[in-house]
Amino acid sequence: MTGELYPLHTEGPDLIFGFPAIYFGLLAIASILSFLVYKKKGTLPKIGEPHYDVIILVLGLWCLAGLLIDSFAHIAGAVDDTFFTPWHAIWYSGATAYGAYIFYAVFPEEGKRSLVRNPLKILQEISPEHKPGVYGIILFALSGIGDMIWHETLGVESSVDILLSPTHIGLFIGLLMSVTAPMWSAWADKKSGRDGLRSQILIIFGLGAAWAVALLPFLYANLWFEPLESFCYGGRGGFCWDNYDSVLVHGMRSLLIQAGLTSAILLLFIRRWTPARGSLFILLLFPAIGGWFYGEFDNTILFLGIVWAIVAEIMLPVIWKGWKRLFVALVVASQVVVFMASWLLHPHWTGVGPYWIEGTNLHVLPLGWTIHATIGSIVFCAIIGWLASIIVFPPSIPDLDDE
Repeated sequence: MTGELYPLHTEGPDLIFGFPAIYFGLLAIASILSFLVYKKKGTLPKIGEPHYDVIILVLGLWCLAGLLIDSFAHIAGAVDDTFFTPWHAIWYSGATAYGAYIFYAVFPEEGKRSLVRNPLKILQEISPEHKPGVYGIILFALSGIGDMIWHETLGVESSVDILLSPTHIGLFIGLLMSVTAPMWSAWADKKSGRDGLRSQILIIFGLGAAWAVALLPFLYANLWFEPLESFCYGGRGGFCWDNYDSVLVHGMRSLLIQAGLTSAILLLFIRRWTPARGSLFILLLFPAIGGWFYGEFDNTILFLGIVWAIVAEIMLPVIWKGWKRLFVALVVASQVVVFMASWLLHPHWTGVGPYWIEGTNLHVLPLGWTIHATIGSIVFCAIIGWLASIIVFPPSIPDLDDE
């Protein structure tokens, strides 16, 4: 898919799908809905009150939708040389709504005089579990203003540049903090996530949204988004690279980075909660959907993500038995297995034998790597998950007082 799907330049402003129409239109709809809720309830929940987390999760998902659409536009080349694009309108309208609600939620009972006199004190007095959401949207706002100045003065990024722009990094971090706000709120609640899938929904959606965001900065090191010829070895040139060492180094670097990211997300969840039936499937759907957007709506990426989610859900009894380290290792390794298995269906391998020998090395499909590297890459990624879980679940330290 290319940027030709969307016209980059039009004559005159687009009054229907332009930045102002989308930005203010979405905010108007949100304002009407907020007014109706306020009219019915008599108030909107303040920070920490019932349904507060639900509202900020919805607003965070609004921001995530804007990020996914804007990222696709950058990757597909469907952007103008300006900050004021329709994609930014969706993203920043969600951030504006999030920020406006946070401002209302933390507004002091003493009134605006107290806010003007000592705004930092009000931020400091926010309970720790609610600070990520508040601080995250502040960082997002500052980065958004900086992004506008950056775009208008230094141009619009493309390709891998969109992942490394300083203002975009600030937006990523701010969005990560914002969408995970319900999870941190639940973290401090002793009874959270203990009553099945329904009690874990806000946690899963918040962490899953963060996973979809975190997937983007590491897009350059993810084989799911690269053509087979960039990491396969064919032995005698042709379709695949003919430099085996370069192929293997590139492939392993990507697999290990994704193993680390997967381990971090999983451990953040199971460190605090025991997954209910269905929770892991929903959690892993978020990187699948994110990858679908980042891959320019490549259905193969979405399908692989769903298959991986099903595999992880099947392995859930392992963690119920208390084997958390083994569970993380298995899920991380299964990601590599699902990825490799998918390439067996690639038309390039049609009619090709499943293996061949070069010198003393046995090379096997689906990537053409040696048997050592093919099996070893799965084991190595599992070890990454195992080591990460040891850090999170370390052996108990002997109490010296007992001596």
